[in-house]
Amino acid sequence: MTDNMIRKGTEHVLTITALSSEGKGISRQEGGFVVFCDQALPGDTVRAMIKKKKHNYAEAEITEIITKSDSRTEPKCRHFGICGGCKLQNYDYDKQLEYKTSAVKNAFERIGGFENLTVPAAIGCGNIFYYRNKMEFSFSDDKWVAKEDIGKERERFALGLHVPKFHSKIIDITECHLQSELSYNIVNFSREFFKQKGAGIYSTRTHDGYLRFLLIRTGTNSREVMVNLITYNYDEILISEYREKILELFPQITTLVNSFTQKKAQVAFAEEMVILKGHGYIYEYLNSGGREYKFKISPNSFFQTNTKQAERLYKIAAEFAELKPADRVLDLYCGAGSISIFISGNVERVKGVELIKEAIMSAEENAEQNGVKNTEFELSDIKDYLVRDKEGADESSGFNKVIVDPPRSGLHPDICEILSNTRHEKIVYVSCNPGTQARDLQIICSKGNYRLSRIQPVDMFPQTYHVENVAELISVKC
Repeated sequence: MTDNMIRKGTEHVLTITALSSEGKGISRQEGGFVVFCDQALPGDTVRAMIKKKKHNYAEAEITEIITKSDSRTEPKCRHFGICGGCKLQNYDYDKQLEYKTSAVKNAFERIGGFENLTVPAAIGCGNIFYYRNKMEFSFSDDKWVAKEDIGKERERFALGLHVPKFHSKIIDITECHLQSELSYNIVNFSREFFKQKGAGIYSTRTHDGYLRFLLIRTGTNSREVMVNLITYNYDEILISEYREKILELFPQITTLVNSFTQKKAQVAFAEEMVILKGHGYIYEYLNSGGREYKFKISPNSFFQTNTKQAERLYKIAAEFAELKPADRVLDLYCGAGSISIFISGNVERVKGVELIKEAIMSAEENAEQNGVKNTEFELSDIKDYLVRDKEGADESSGFNKVIVDPPRSGLHPDICEILSNTRHEKIVYVSCNPGTQARDLQIICSKGNYRLSRIQPVDMFPQTYHVENVAELISVKC
C-alpha cells in the first residue's frame, strides 16, 4: 500500500510490527510511510480508520482486530482505552519490558548517536498494579460522554482523569488500578458527596467555581494516607461536613487537608491550606544498605511516585557511581534530598542543589530528622551554580562525582556544555525521558572528556510507555 492510497476517512488493513515511543502501534508502508495506530500491538492485523494524514505519516484508530497478537491481554480496568493512564494495559508485561528496553536503545542510537551499545533488560516492577503512591484527580464541568450515553441528558460534573488530547474533558473514574482500592473509593465518595451538595466546579473559562483537584498520597512503606482537596477558596461549613463524613468512612486517612488557590493555572498546587486532621503531611521510608531513611511528604512535595522501584533506581545510581567513603558527591536537581540522603552513608560528603525553595527546605528537614550530618543543600539555578564554578568560585571543583536527576525536559544545553568541560571521575544521569537524556549525554561526551560506560533501564510505571534510565559517564584521562 502506497501513501497516496492513504487519506483521511479511509479504512485500511494494517500489519503492526512495533510500538512508537508513545505506545502506538506502527505499520510501515511502501516508501517508508508510517501509520501509527492507537491501541494496536505488535503481531496484530487490524482494520483501521485514518484520522489524520501528514507528509510522511498518518494516525489511525482500530475499527476491527482481524488477527490478535499473541501478546494481547485482557485489560484489568473498565476505563482502558478512554483514560490515558494505562496505554499498555492490553500488552503482556514481559513484552512491555522488552518494548521499554528497545525504546532506550533506540533513543541512545538515533538521538544520542551512540554505537555498539549494550542495553540490559529493563528491570521489572514487582507490583504491576497498585504501585503508585500519588494520584491527582481533576474536577470538571466538561464530563467525557461515552458512546452509549450520547444523546442522553449530559451531566456536567466529573471527578477523574483526563482524556488524551482533550484539555478539559474528564472521565469519571469509578475504578483505577494504579494506586489502591482505597484511593478510588475515596474518589467515588468525594464525587457523590459534592455532587449531592450542589458544589460548583472551577471553570477555566469563567475563572469562578469551587472544586479543583483531589490529590491522594499513600506511604507504601509507612502505610500513611493523605487526602488533599484543592479548592478555589475555603468554605468552612461545607468542608466541615466533608471532613466528618470522609473520616467516618475511611479511618485509614492519617492527614486530611483543604488547600486553596485562586490562581488561573490548572495545576494541583496551592499556596494556602487548612489542616483538617493530622499534621498536614505524611512520612515515607526508603531502605538503603540496611538503613531506613524517613522522608516528610507535604502536599506540594516531590517524591518518586513508585516507592519500591525508587529504592531499586537509587541503588543502581549508587552502584554506577561506585561510591567510596572518601567520595564527595554533587547532587544536581536534588529535590527534597532523597538521593543525597539515600547515598549519604556511603560517602564523605554530599551537596544537593535545587531551584525550588520548598524542596530545599524539605531536604534540610529530611536530613536533620534522619540524623544525617554530611549533607548540605543550596537553593540555586543549576546553570548559575555551575557557572560560578566556571568563573573560579570553586563551587563544584571539590566534588569528584556528580549525580543529576533533571525533570523530563532534561538539561539546558548550557548545563551540558559546562559539564562537558569538567573532569569529574563519574557523572551518573538519572532520567525519566531517554530521548532528552540521550540528547544531553551526546553533548556532555562531545569534548572527549567523558565516555558512556553503561546504562540500565528501570520500569517505574507498568502499563504505561514511560521508562526510567540510569546512565554512567566515566572520565577519559588524557
